Amino acid sequence: MNVKKTILMLFLCVTANLYAQGNAEDSLAVLLNNYHTMQAQFTEKTLTSKGGAVTSTHGDIAFQRPDLFRWYTVLPSRQLIINSGQKLAIYDVDLAQVTYKNLDEQNDATPALLLSGNVDKLKEQYNITACANTTADCYQLSAKNDNDVFRRLTIRFSNNTLKSMVIDNNLDQTTEIQFSNVKINTTLKPSLFKLNLPAGVDVVQ
Repeated sequence: MNVKKTILMLFLCVTANLYAQGNAEDSLAVLLNNYHTMQAQFTEKTLTSKGGAVTSTHGDIAFQRPDLFRWYTVLPSRQLIINSGQKLAIYDVDLAQVTYKNLDEQNDATPALLLSGNVDKLKEQYNITACANTTADCYQLSAKNDNDVFRRLTIRFSNNTLKSMVIDNNLDQTTEIQFSNVKINTTLKPSLFKLNLPAGVDVVQ
């Protein structure tokens, strides 16, 4: 193969990859932007690099774009994470302690919190491609920054309904989240996103 043909082939490969990435970004943006509200139950398992289970939890999730988010873990311990649009509250019910964080610290709280945020920010933070060897609506997000908490996320949909997320973090752990009883674009009560603390709860700012 001569030099001109080699350059042409490389150009076509790069162009095809960029086109595929652009299509994946646009498709994921369309899917997520159609989620004005969502409620679901979840089961979450965290695995080590050798596949052993570290933790297993379940609970429920709700979000309303652009800023409202609720993640409630009921087992093995009760923890409520609420984004009210101003600050992130992490309430450990059994420990009677609540921690408040600024929104720029939100990524270390829960990966599903990414779903309720700005889709354009996902494009800034991750390279988005379609999953290989699948006919399902599946997207892989690879962190552009090596220091990002989540190195890679895989988001899977079925009939436009969110089914699962798989997250690889920078500690060589993999978290698998399965969603069930998903309800999209229903009216959510404002009280879902308000934190009403009982007396005696320790507050950490």
